[in-house]
Amino acid sequence: MAPSPTRFITLGQLLTFSLLVLCATSLLGCEYVRPTMNAPLAHWDPAYGYRSTNLPPSKTGSSDSLFIIASFSGGGARASALSYGVLQELARTPIIWEGRQKRLVDELNIINAVSGGSFTAVYYALYGDRIFRDFETHFLRKDWESELRSRIFRSPSNWLRLWSPYFGRAHIFAELLDEALFNGHTFGDLLAKHQRPIINLHASDMASLSRFEFNQRQFNIICSDLSQLPLSVAAASSSALPLLLSPISMTNYAGTCGFQPPARLVEERPTAWGRQRANELRSYLDAKKRPYIHLLDGGLSDNIGMRSVLETTALVGNLESTFHLLGAKKIKKLVYLMVSAETAPDISQYQLNDIPGLSRVSRALIDIPINRYSTDTMELLDQAIQQWRLQLRQRPEGVSTIFTPDADIYFINASLTEVTDPEEEARLMNIATNLALTNEEVNHLLLAGSRLLRNSPEFQRLIRELEQDPAAAPTSPVSSPIP
Repeated sequence: MAPSPTRFITLGQLLTFSLLVLCATSLLGCEYVRPTMNAPLAHWDPAYGYRSTNLPPSKTGSSDSLFIIASFSGGGARASALSYGVLQELARTPIIWEGRQKRLVDELNIINAVSGGSFTAVYYALYGDRIFRDFETHFLRKDWESELRSRIFRSPSNWLRLWSPYFGRAHIFAELLDEALFNGHTFGDLLAKHQRPIINLHASDMASLSRFEFNQRQFNIICSDLSQLPLSVAAASSSALPLLLSPISMTNYAGTCGFQPPARLVEERPTAWGRQRANELRSYLDAKKRPYIHLLDGGLSDNIGMRSVLETTALVGNLESTFHLLGAKKIKKLVYLMVSAETAPDISQYQLNDIPGLSRVSRALIDIPINRYSTDTMELLDQAIQQWRLQLRQRPEGVSTIFTPDADIYFINASLTEVTDPEEEARLMNIATNLALTNEEVNHLLLAGSRLLRNSPEFQRLIRELEQDPAAAPTSPVSSPIP
Protein backbone atom coordinates (compact mmCIF):
# COMPACT_ATOMS: atom_id res chain seq x y z
CA MET A 1 0.00 0.00 0.00
CA ALA A 2 1.31 3.46 -0.94
CA PRO A 3 2.11 5.87 1.90
CA SER A 4 -0.40 8.62 2.51
CA PRO A 5 0.35 12.15 1.25
CA THR A 6 0.28 13.36 4.85
CA ARG A 7 3.19 11.06 5.74
CA PHE A 8 5.16 12.28 2.72
CA ILE A 9 4.68 15.89 3.84
CA THR A 10 5.65 15.08 7.41
CA LEU A 11 8.89 13.36 6.38
CA GLY A 12 9.73 16.15 3.95
CA GLN A 13 9.09 18.80 6.55
CA LEU A 14 11.17 16.90 9.09
CA LEU A 15 14.06 16.53 6.65
CA THR A 16 13.91 20.21 5.71
CA PHE A 17 13.73 21.26 9.34
CA SER A 18 16.71 19.06 10.23
CA LEU A 19 18.76 20.52 7.40
CA LEU A 20 17.86 24.06 8.47
CA VAL A 21 18.84 23.31 12.06
CA LEU A 22 22.16 21.83 10.93
CA CYS A 23 22.91 24.80 8.67
CA ALA A 24 21.91 27.31 11.35
CA THR A 25 24.00 25.52 13.94
CA SER A 26 26.96 25.49 11.59
CA LEU A 27 26.60 29.20 10.89
CA LEU A 28 26.23 29.95 14.57
CA GLY A 29 29.30 27.85 15.18
CA CYS A 30 31.30 30.02 12.80
CA GLU A 31 30.27 33.10 14.78
CA TYR A 32 30.15 31.71 18.30
CA VAL A 33 33.19 29.41 18.48
CA ARG A 34 35.78 32.14 18.73
CA PRO A 35 37.93 31.32 21.75
CA THR A 36 39.98 34.02 23.41
CA MET A 37 43.03 32.15 24.63
CA ASN A 38 44.82 34.87 26.63
CA ALA A 39 43.43 37.40 29.10
CA PRO A 40 44.30 41.12 29.20
CA LEU A 41 46.58 42.52 31.88
CA ALA A 42 44.77 45.17 33.90
CA HIS A 43 47.85 47.07 35.02
CA TRP A 44 51.52 46.54 34.22
CA ASP A 45 53.75 45.81 37.19
CA PRO A 46 57.40 45.01 36.32
CA ALA A 47 57.60 42.65 39.30
CA TYR A 48 54.35 40.77 38.65
CA GLY A 49 53.77 37.31 37.32
CA TYR A 50 55.44 34.08 36.34
CA ARG A 51 59.11 35.00 36.20
CA SER A 52 62.32 33.70 37.75
CA THR A 53 62.61 36.59 40.20
CA ASN A 54 59.35 35.45 41.80
CA LEU A 55 60.63 31.90 42.29
CA PRO A 56 63.59 32.46 44.63
CA PRO A 57 66.13 29.80 45.63
CA SER A 58 65.41 27.53 48.57
CA LYS A 59 67.45 25.41 50.97
CA THR A 60 65.72 22.17 49.97
CA GLY A 61 65.22 22.99 46.30
CA SER A 62 67.36 24.70 43.70
CA SER A 63 69.99 27.21 44.71
CA ASP A 64 71.57 29.98 42.69
CA SER A 65 75.08 28.73 43.36
CA LEU A 66 74.50 25.58 41.28
CA PHE A 67 72.43 26.98 38.42
CA ILE A 68 71.19 24.42 35.89
CA ILE A 69 69.46 25.53 32.68
CA ALA A 70 68.07 22.62 30.66
CA SER A 71 66.58 22.58 27.19
CA PHE A 72 64.10 19.91 26.05
CA SER A 73 63.89 19.79 22.27
CA GLY A 74 61.05 19.15 19.89
CA GLY A 75 60.52 15.81 18.19
CA GLY A 76 57.09 14.48 19.17
CA ALA A 77 56.66 11.88 21.90
CA ARG A 78 60.20 10.63 21.36
CA ALA A 79 61.45 14.02 22.60
CA SER A 80 59.15 13.68 25.62
CA ALA A 81 60.54 10.22 26.38
CA LEU A 82 64.19 11.20 25.92
CA SER A 83 63.87 14.24 28.20
CA TYR A 84 62.03 12.14 30.77
CA GLY A 85 64.86 9.59 30.68
CA VAL A 86 67.33 12.40 31.44
CA LEU A 87 65.11 13.66 34.28
CA GLN A 88 65.06 10.15 35.76
CA GLU A 89 68.86 9.99 35.71
CA LEU A 90 69.11 13.42 37.33
CA ALA A 91 66.82 12.16 40.08
CA ARG A 92 69.01 9.07 40.56
CA THR A 93 72.13 11.20 40.99
CA PRO A 94 72.70 12.13 44.67
CA ILE A 95 74.80 15.19 45.45
CA ILE A 96 75.73 17.21 48.51
CA TRP A 97 75.52 20.93 47.95
CA GLU A 98 75.58 23.80 50.41
CA GLY A 99 75.79 21.20 53.17
CA ARG A 100 72.62 19.38 52.18
CA GLN A 101 72.00 15.99 50.64
CA LYS A 102 70.06 16.46 47.42
CA ARG A 103 69.50 14.97 43.99
CA LEU A 104 70.91 16.74 40.98
CA VAL A 105 67.37 17.20 39.66
CA ASP A 106 66.60 19.37 42.73
CA GLU A 107 69.05 21.97 41.38
CA LEU A 108 67.21 22.35 38.08
CA ASN A 109 66.46 26.07 37.80
CA ILE A 110 65.10 26.69 34.30
CA ILE A 111 63.75 24.44 31.53
CA ASN A 112 63.49 25.88 28.02
CA ALA A 113 61.08 23.53 26.26
CA VAL A 114 59.83 23.14 22.71
CA SER A 115 57.08 21.01 21.17
CA GLY A 116 57.40 17.40 22.41
CA GLY A 117 59.76 18.44 25.18
CA SER A 118 57.15 20.84 26.55
CA PHE A 119 54.92 18.00 27.80
CA THR A 120 57.68 16.66 30.05
CA ALA A 121 58.65 20.14 31.24
CA VAL A 122 55.11 21.23 32.13
CA TYR A 123 54.29 17.95 33.86
CA TYR A 124 57.42 18.15 36.02
CA ALA A 125 56.95 21.84 36.88
CA LEU A 126 53.32 21.22 37.84
CA TYR A 127 53.50 17.90 39.67
CA GLY A 128 57.14 17.58 40.78
CA ASP A 129 58.20 14.08 41.79
CA ARG A 130 54.82 12.68 40.82
CA ILE A 131 56.22 12.58 37.28
CA PHE A 132 58.37 9.60 38.29
CA ARG A 133 55.26 7.64 39.26
CA ASP A 134 52.73 8.22 36.52
CA PHE A 135 54.10 10.17 33.52
CA GLU A 136 54.74 6.98 31.58
CA THR A 137 51.19 5.70 31.96
CA HIS A 138 49.51 9.10 31.64
CA PHE A 139 51.45 10.26 28.61
CA LEU A 140 54.34 8.26 27.16
CA ARG A 141 52.55 4.95 26.73
CA LYS A 142 49.32 6.37 25.30
CA ASP A 143 48.42 6.75 21.63
CA TRP A 144 47.70 10.47 21.47
CA GLU A 145 47.37 10.53 17.70
CA SER A 146 44.50 8.04 17.74
CA GLU A 147 42.79 9.95 20.54
CA LEU A 148 43.13 13.23 18.66
CA ARG A 149 41.81 11.70 15.41
CA SER A 150 38.87 10.25 17.29
CA ARG A 151 37.94 13.62 18.73
CA ILE A 152 38.22 15.30 15.35
CA PHE A 153 36.55 12.75 13.08
CA ARG A 154 34.09 10.96 15.37
CA SER A 155 32.63 13.86 17.32
CA PRO A 156 29.72 15.69 15.63
CA SER A 157 30.04 18.55 18.12
CA ASN A 158 33.65 19.06 17.08
CA TRP A 159 32.63 18.93 13.41
CA LEU A 160 30.41 21.95 14.06
CA ARG A 161 33.08 23.80 16.04
CA LEU A 162 35.64 23.18 13.31
CA TRP A 163 33.38 25.02 10.86
CA SER A 164 34.49 28.19 12.65
CA PRO A 165 37.49 29.97 11.10
CA TYR A 166 38.61 30.82 14.65
CA PHE A 167 38.72 27.27 15.98
CA GLY A 168 41.10 24.53 14.84
CA ARG A 169 42.58 21.14 15.57
CA ALA A 170 45.13 22.59 17.98
CA HIS A 171 42.29 23.85 20.18
CA ILE A 172 40.92 20.31 20.41
CA PHE A 173 44.41 19.08 21.26
CA ALA A 174 44.66 21.69 24.03
CA GLU A 175 41.36 20.45 25.46
CA LEU A 176 42.62 16.87 25.32
CA LEU A 177 45.84 17.81 27.14
CA ASP A 178 43.86 19.71 29.75
CA GLU A 179 41.55 16.80 30.49
CA ALA A 180 44.21 14.09 30.48
CA LEU A 181 47.24 15.84 31.99
CA PHE A 182 46.91 19.38 33.29
CA ASN A 183 43.42 19.53 34.86
CA GLY A 184 42.74 23.19 34.19
CA HIS A 185 45.96 24.40 35.81
CA THR A 186 47.42 27.72 34.73
CA PHE A 187 50.76 29.50 34.91
CA GLY A 188 49.38 31.20 38.00
CA ASP A 189 49.21 27.78 39.67
CA LEU A 190 52.90 27.24 38.88
CA LEU A 191 53.70 30.59 40.47
CA ALA A 192 51.67 29.69 43.56
CA LYS A 193 53.83 26.61 44.11
CA HIS A 194 56.86 28.85 44.86
CA GLN A 195 59.09 26.10 43.54
CA ARG A 196 61.59 25.84 40.73
CA PRO A 197 62.22 24.95 37.97
CA ILE A 198 60.61 27.71 36.00
CA ILE A 199 59.56 26.57 32.55
CA ASN A 200 59.96 28.70 29.46
CA LEU A 201 57.89 27.22 26.63
CA HIS A 202 58.53 28.40 23.08
CA ALA A 203 56.20 28.66 20.10
CA SER A 204 56.86 30.26 16.68
CA ASP A 205 55.27 33.51 15.54
CA MET A 206 54.02 33.04 11.98
CA ALA A 207 54.31 36.76 11.11
CA SER A 208 57.82 37.52 12.36
CA LEU A 209 59.16 33.94 12.02
CA SER A 210 60.57 34.38 15.52
CA ARG A 211 60.41 32.68 18.89
CA PHE A 212 57.41 33.52 21.09
CA GLU A 213 58.03 32.78 24.76
CA PHE A 214 55.47 31.96 27.40
CA ASN A 215 56.83 34.11 30.21
CA GLN A 216 55.48 37.30 31.76
CA ARG A 217 58.24 39.45 30.26
CA GLN A 218 56.97 38.56 26.78
CA PHE A 219 53.32 38.85 27.84
CA ASN A 220 53.91 42.32 29.34
CA ILE A 221 54.68 43.60 25.85
CA ILE A 222 51.23 42.52 24.63
CA CYS A 223 49.56 43.59 27.92
CA SER A 224 48.40 40.06 28.68
CA ASP A 225 48.27 38.16 31.97
CA LEU A 226 50.15 34.89 31.61
CA SER A 227 49.01 33.77 35.06
CA GLN A 228 45.51 33.17 33.68
CA LEU A 229 46.64 31.16 30.66
CA PRO A 230 46.01 27.38 30.85
CA LEU A 231 49.17 25.30 30.65
CA SER A 232 47.47 23.15 28.03
CA VAL A 233 47.17 26.12 25.65
CA ALA A 234 50.88 26.89 25.89
CA ALA A 235 51.83 23.23 25.38
CA ALA A 236 49.49 22.90 22.39
CA SER A 237 50.83 26.14 20.87
CA SER A 238 54.41 24.95 21.27
CA SER A 239 53.59 21.65 19.52
CA ALA A 240 51.25 22.92 16.76
CA LEU A 241 53.11 21.27 13.90
CA PRO A 242 51.90 22.49 10.48
CA LEU A 243 49.50 20.19 8.61
CA LEU A 244 48.93 18.03 11.70
CA LEU A 245 47.62 20.85 13.91
CA SER A 246 46.29 24.33 13.25
CA PRO A 247 47.86 27.52 14.63
CA ILE A 248 46.68 28.96 17.94
CA SER A 249 46.04 32.71 18.07
CA MET A 250 46.75 35.14 20.91
CA THR A 251 45.11 38.56 21.21
CA ASN A 252 47.47 41.53 21.35
CA TYR A 253 46.29 44.04 23.98
CA ALA A 254 49.42 46.24 23.69
CA GLY A 255 48.91 49.84 24.81
CA THR A 256 46.16 49.10 27.33
CA CYS A 257 48.10 48.36 30.54
CA GLY A 258 50.63 51.17 30.86
CA PHE A 259 53.61 49.04 29.88
CA GLN A 260 56.88 50.97 29.59
CA PRO A 261 59.40 49.26 27.26
CA PRO A 262 62.79 48.65 28.91
CA ALA A 263 65.91 50.25 27.46
CA ARG A 264 66.98 46.99 25.82
CA LEU A 265 63.95 47.22 23.49
CA VAL A 266 64.30 50.92 22.70
CA GLU A 267 68.04 51.52 22.48
CA GLU A 268 70.15 50.30 19.57
CA ARG A 269 71.72 46.93 20.35
CA PRO A 270 75.45 46.47 19.63
CA THR A 271 75.13 43.06 17.92
CA ALA A 272 73.09 41.81 14.97
CA TRP A 273 71.38 39.18 17.13
CA GLY A 274 70.48 41.77 19.74
CA ARG A 275 69.07 44.15 17.13
CA GLN A 276 67.04 41.39 15.50
CA ARG A 277 65.54 40.21 18.79
CA ALA A 278 64.72 43.78 19.84
CA ASN A 279 62.97 44.39 16.50
CA GLU A 280 60.96 41.18 16.88
CA LEU A 281 59.76 42.15 20.34
CA ARG A 282 59.05 45.79 19.39
CA SER A 283 56.74 44.61 16.62
CA TYR A 284 54.17 43.64 19.28
CA LEU A 285 53.93 47.18 20.67
CA ASP A 286 51.57 48.33 17.89
CA ALA A 287 48.35 46.39 18.40
CA LYS A 288 46.71 48.09 15.42
CA LYS A 289 49.27 46.61 13.07
CA ARG A 290 49.45 43.31 14.95
CA PRO A 291 46.07 42.73 16.66
CA TYR A 292 46.61 38.95 16.74
CA ILE A 293 49.62 36.68 17.10
CA HIS A 294 49.36 33.34 15.32
CA LEU A 295 51.52 30.61 16.81
CA LEU A 296 52.90 27.37 15.41
CA ASP A 297 55.27 24.67 16.64
CA GLY A 298 58.22 26.17 18.53
CA GLY A 299 60.63 23.88 16.71
CA LEU A 300 60.26 25.95 13.55
CA SER A 301 62.18 28.82 15.17
CA ASP A 302 64.34 26.93 17.70
CA ASN A 303 63.94 23.16 17.87
CA ILE A 304 66.61 22.54 20.52
CA GLY A 305 65.43 25.28 22.89
CA MET A 306 68.86 26.90 23.25
CA ARG A 307 68.48 29.77 20.80
CA SER A 308 66.91 31.80 23.60
CA VAL A 309 70.12 31.54 25.64
CA LEU A 310 72.10 33.18 22.84
CA GLU A 311 69.49 35.74 21.82
CA THR A 312 68.66 36.83 25.36
CA THR A 313 72.34 37.38 26.13
CA ALA A 314 72.71 39.40 22.92
CA LEU A 315 69.59 41.41 23.76
CA VAL A 316 70.51 42.36 27.35
CA GLY A 317 74.21 42.84 26.63
CA ASN A 318 76.32 40.10 28.24
CA LEU A 319 76.26 37.05 30.50
CA GLU A 320 76.35 39.13 33.68
CA SER A 321 73.31 41.17 32.60
CA THR A 322 71.42 38.02 31.64
CA PHE A 323 71.58 36.55 35.12
CA HIS A 324 70.96 39.93 36.71
CA LEU A 325 67.69 39.94 34.74
CA LEU A 326 66.93 36.50 36.21
CA GLY A 327 67.66 37.73 39.74
CA ALA A 328 70.43 35.18 40.33
CA LYS A 329 73.24 35.72 42.86
CA LYS A 330 76.60 34.12 43.60
CA ILE A 331 76.60 31.54 40.84
CA LYS A 332 79.47 29.11 41.32
CA LYS A 333 78.60 26.42 38.79
CA LEU A 334 76.54 27.32 35.73
CA VAL A 335 75.31 24.26 33.85
CA TYR A 336 73.72 24.19 30.42
CA LEU A 337 72.06 20.82 29.78
CA MET A 338 70.84 20.21 26.24
CA VAL A 339 68.50 17.27 25.54
CA SER A 340 67.80 16.96 21.83
CA ALA A 341 65.82 14.23 20.06
CA GLU A 342 66.36 15.55 16.55
CA THR A 343 66.41 13.05 13.73
CA ALA A 344 69.13 12.40 11.19
CA PRO A 345 68.14 12.34 7.49
CA ASP A 346 67.18 8.91 6.16
CA ILE A 347 68.64 8.73 2.66
CA SER A 348 67.20 5.24 2.11
CA GLN A 349 63.82 6.86 1.38
CA TYR A 350 65.23 8.49 -1.74
CA GLN A 351 66.89 5.60 -3.58
CA LEU A 352 64.16 5.18 -6.19
CA ASN A 353 63.67 7.30 -9.30
CA ASP A 354 60.03 8.10 -8.55
CA ILE A 355 59.07 11.63 -7.53
CA PRO A 356 58.70 11.86 -3.71
CA GLY A 357 55.09 12.09 -2.62
CA LEU A 358 53.35 14.80 -0.61
CA SER A 359 54.14 13.18 2.75
CA ARG A 360 57.91 13.06 2.18
CA VAL A 361 57.98 16.52 0.61
CA SER A 362 56.03 18.00 3.54
CA ARG A 363 58.36 16.38 6.05
CA ALA A 364 61.43 17.65 4.16
CA LEU A 365 60.04 21.18 4.09
CA ILE A 366 59.96 21.07 7.89
CA ASP A 367 63.04 18.97 8.65
CA ILE A 368 65.52 20.70 6.33
CA PRO A 369 65.40 24.20 7.90
CA ILE A 370 64.98 22.80 11.43
CA ASN A 371 68.02 20.52 11.26
CA ARG A 372 70.24 23.08 9.54
CA TYR A 373 69.19 25.82 11.96
CA SER A 374 69.73 23.58 14.98
CA THR A 375 73.22 22.56 13.86
CA ASP A 376 74.19 26.22 13.60
CA THR A 377 72.70 26.97 17.03
CA MET A 378 74.64 24.13 18.68
CA GLU A 379 77.91 25.31 17.17
CA LEU A 380 77.29 28.93 18.13
CA LEU A 381 76.31 27.93 21.66
CA ASP A 382 79.50 25.91 22.08
CA GLN A 383 81.55 28.89 20.90
CA ALA A 384 79.66 31.27 23.20
CA ILE A 385 80.25 29.07 26.25
CA GLN A 386 83.97 28.97 25.52
CA GLN A 387 84.00 32.77 25.34
CA TRP A 388 82.00 33.08 28.58
CA ARG A 389 84.43 30.77 30.38
CA LEU A 390 87.30 32.95 29.22
CA GLN A 391 85.50 36.09 30.37
CA LEU A 392 84.98 34.59 33.83
CA ARG A 393 88.66 33.75 34.14
CA GLN A 394 89.75 37.20 32.99
CA ARG A 395 87.55 39.23 35.34
CA PRO A 396 89.46 41.88 37.26
CA GLU A 397 89.70 41.30 41.01
CA GLY A 398 87.52 43.29 43.36
CA VAL A 399 84.75 43.91 40.81
CA SER A 400 81.22 43.18 42.03
CA THR A 401 79.70 40.36 39.99
CA ILE A 402 76.92 37.77 40.08
CA PHE A 403 79.50 34.99 39.67
CA THR A 404 81.85 33.81 42.40
CA PRO A 405 85.63 34.18 41.83
CA ASP A 406 85.97 30.44 41.12
CA ALA A 407 82.86 30.15 38.94
CA ASP A 408 82.84 27.74 36.00
CA ILE A 409 80.49 26.81 33.15
CA TYR A 410 79.53 23.29 32.01
CA PHE A 411 77.87 22.31 28.73
CA ILE A 412 76.29 18.84 28.90
CA ASN A 413 75.05 17.52 25.57
CA ALA A 414 72.60 14.67 26.15
CA SER A 415 71.37 14.47 22.57
CA LEU A 416 70.78 11.61 20.17
CA THR A 417 73.59 12.97 18.01
CA GLU A 418 75.96 11.86 20.80
CA VAL A 419 75.03 8.16 20.59
CA THR A 420 78.20 6.27 19.67
CA ASP A 421 76.88 2.76 19.04
CA PRO A 422 75.82 2.50 15.35
CA GLU A 423 73.08 -0.08 15.98
CA GLU A 424 71.60 1.89 18.85
CA GLU A 425 71.79 5.10 16.83
CA ALA A 426 69.93 3.48 13.90
CA ARG A 427 67.28 2.07 16.22
CA LEU A 428 66.69 5.43 17.91
CA MET A 429 66.72 7.45 14.70
CA ASN A 430 64.10 5.14 13.18
CA ILE A 431 61.61 6.07 15.90
CA ALA A 432 59.11 8.41 14.26
CA THR A 433 58.58 11.95 15.56
CA ASN A 434 54.86 11.47 16.15
CA LEU A 435 52.63 11.32 19.23
CA ALA A 436 52.39 7.53 19.49
CA LEU A 437 55.21 5.26 20.69
CA THR A 438 55.33 1.53 21.26
CA ASN A 439 56.35 0.28 24.70
CA GLU A 440 59.62 -0.95 23.23
CA GLU A 441 60.36 2.47 21.75
CA VAL A 442 59.65 4.16 25.09
CA ASN A 443 62.03 1.75 26.84
CA HIS A 444 64.81 2.41 24.33
CA LEU A 445 64.43 6.19 24.66
CA LEU A 446 64.38 6.15 28.47
CA LEU A 447 67.54 4.07 28.53
CA ALA A 448 69.16 6.33 25.92
CA GLY A 449 68.43 9.44 27.99
CA SER A 450 70.02 7.87 31.05
CA ARG A 451 73.11 6.69 29.16
CA LEU A 452 73.62 9.94 27.28
CA LEU A 453 73.68 11.89 30.52
CA ARG A 454 75.97 9.47 32.38
CA ASN A 455 78.39 9.18 29.45
CA SER A 456 78.73 12.91 28.86
CA PRO A 457 82.29 14.04 29.67
CA GLU A 458 80.98 17.36 30.98
CA PHE A 459 78.47 15.59 33.24
CA GLN A 460 81.26 13.43 34.61
CA ARG A 461 83.39 16.53 35.19
CA LEU A 462 80.51 18.25 37.00
CA ILE A 463 79.93 15.29 39.34
CA ARG A 464 83.64 14.93 40.01
CA GLU A 465 84.05 18.61 40.87
CA LEU A 466 80.87 18.66 42.95
CA GLU A 467 82.34 15.87 45.08
CA GLN A 468 85.58 17.83 45.54
CA ASP A 469 83.93 21.16 46.30
CA PRO A 470 83.98 22.42 49.93
CA ALA A 471 80.23 23.00 49.62
CA ALA A 472 79.83 19.21 49.52
CA ALA A 473 80.39 18.85 53.28
CA PRO A 474 77.08 17.41 54.62
CA THR A 475 75.22 19.06 57.51
CA SER A 476 71.84 17.34 57.12
CA PRO A 477 70.65 13.73 57.04
CA VAL A 478 71.04 11.78 53.81
CA SER A 479 67.81 11.11 51.90
CA SER A 480 67.24 8.49 49.23
CA PRO A 481 67.07 9.64 45.61
CA ILE A 482 64.03 8.90 43.50
CA PRO A 483 64.60 5.54 41.74
